[in-house]
Amino acid sequence: MANTKTYAGKTPFQLSMIRLGRNRVALICLGILIIYVLTALVSFTNIGGLHDRATEFNLENRFVPAFSTMDHPFGTDSFGRDVLARTIMGTRIALFLGFTTGLIMIPLAIVMGALSGYYGGWVDDIITYLMTVIYSIPGLLIIMSLVQVMGASFYVIAFAFGVTGWVGLARVIRGAFIQAREYEYVLAAKNLGAGDMRIIFRHIVPNVMHFVIVRFVLNFVGVIKAEVTLAYVGLSIIGVPSWGNMIDLSTSEIMAGNWQNMIAPTLFMFLFLASLNIFGDALRDALDPKLKNVL
Repeated sequence: MANTKTYAGKTPFQLSMIRLGRNRVALICLGILIIYVLTALVSFTNIGGLHDRATEFNLENRFVPAFSTMDHPFGTDSFGRDVLARTIMGTRIALFLGFTTGLIMIPLAIVMGALSGYYGGWVDDIITYLMTVIYSIPGLLIIMSLVQVMGASFYVIAFAFGVTGWVGLARVIRGAFIQAREYEYVLAAKNLGAGDMRIIFRHIVPNVMHFVIVRFVLNFVGVIKAEVTLAYVGLSIIGVPSWGNMIDLSTSEIMAGNWQNMIAPTLFMFLFLASLNIFGDALRDALDPKLKNVL
């Protein structure tokens, strides 16, 4: 049993970080995620001719087998492009789509869910109707329609993911706010003259942030998998080295025994998504307000 005196005076956030720091598996996963972020930053440069190796055709070196040479550790594709270099370039696109979608989705979900749950009445009716309409239509179908209308670019794809992915989180936040508006600390804040916006964003929203974190992680996973689907149906950016495009290209190469474009992006994707899921779960548990006094 931890000595409670040791943690006297610690803020809830500090206690959360202490709990997180005790989870060694989560810290290992955090280290892996940091490596991915650094890899994405490196992909903006041309260190070691990264861009050239990923984009320039070299038909003399086409279909070099994976793990057969140090010059091309994961082999080359049908155009002689280095698969490892293309996979590294794809890391940047995966992170861009995940983070940009989150920046669009999370604020929208928090505002809509908070207003719906806190005020109720006709405000709740309108927002709930909007969420029901969006939720009743397959998200991938809406995304494909937006990409078709607005054009295929990674900004459009991220926007499409954002405007379709907020409903699930908004419904969770709405339920949390319906409960929270009757809590004693909320009623006390009202009696002390606090305004609605202060109560919503200063007192209630921090207590639902663990829901936001979990949804952000799940959204990241869903976005990366959906980009693979868009690439398969030809709605991703053709010619750009993304994990989805590489896996799509591999479908025409596997029958000939060339697995390079499948192995590298799949391994990168699996390790990234597994680390993200494990760390996200650990961070959610650490930030859970119900555990603020548990160490």
